[in-house]
Amino acid sequence: MNPYKQLQLNKELEAIAKKRIEIHKKRIKLSEVLERDFDNKDLQNRIIELEEESQKLKKKSEALQNNF
Repeated sequence: MNPYKQLQLNKELEAIAKKRIEIHKKRIKLSEVLERDFDNKDLQNRIIELEEESQKLKKKSEALQNNF
């Protein structure tokens, strides 16, 4: 693979990984709050949204890796 393309791929994969880490941190914080307020549907929905966003980023990362 062209070294420049490899560098670009690595940068994009790194950005995706950083986003997924931030999403995970947010989910942990929301989960801690949810433990104290289990009936909070807004928190439950936000956690689900974050998980879906993380899964989309994971699939994008895998697709990028498979294309190169």
